[in-house]
Amino acid sequence: MTGDSTAGSALLNRLLPPVSLEGDDGAVKPSRMTSREQLVAAGLGLANVAITVGTASSVTGQQAFVLLAGLLASVVTVMGARVGNRILALVGLFGCTLARPSSAAIFLAIVLPYYAAAMWIFLKYNRVVKEQGNLRRQQRAEERKAGGPTARTGKAPAKGSGKKTSAKPAPPKSKRYTPPKTRRKPPPPPPKPPRDRSIVD
Repeated sequence: MTGDSTAGSALLNRLLPPVSLEGDDGAVKPSRMTSREQLVAAGLGLANVAITVGTASSVTGQQAFVLLAGLLASVVTVMGARVGNRILALVGLFGCTLARPSSAAIFLAIVLPYYAAAMWIFLKYNRVVKEQGNLRRQQRAEERKAGGPTARTGKAPAKGSGKKTSAKPAPPKSKRYTPPKTRRKPPPPPPKPPRDRSIVD
């Protein structure tokens, strides 16, 4: 009995290999499915094959379309369960509810398990997204508190910033010496010639 259960679990792990819920950075990935989610999605995907065949045989028109749409939705659901991707499984589960009989009672009886499973998986996905968003906000708040006033500017306050500083510091002196230029005086104007007084007006 124990051997049969061990063999069954080994076969199940081969068909639906469990995925790691954490990524390479150590954080939980919202799109990763748990083993129970994988099992539920895969079971509903396989059940949809029989439901699709029965639905296609009962409708009067577009039998090929109903059959192909249902089988495609089943494949997407089972593949999402196998790779452990919640987004892919949700697309497949909602696709399984599209092509159904026109009878309202039969329709509800068939689609309710798919809607319930899709809502359950979506709520788990949404919860992980919210938890990670809250964690990131908390980490940013702690970083801002730890950084203090210098976290935003990145500069430490200058020493003695309360005291008034004097005038601007003088520019550094040039190491190259240039002697001052001597100004040349302009030559004096020539003397005026003496006025000739011998000429009488």
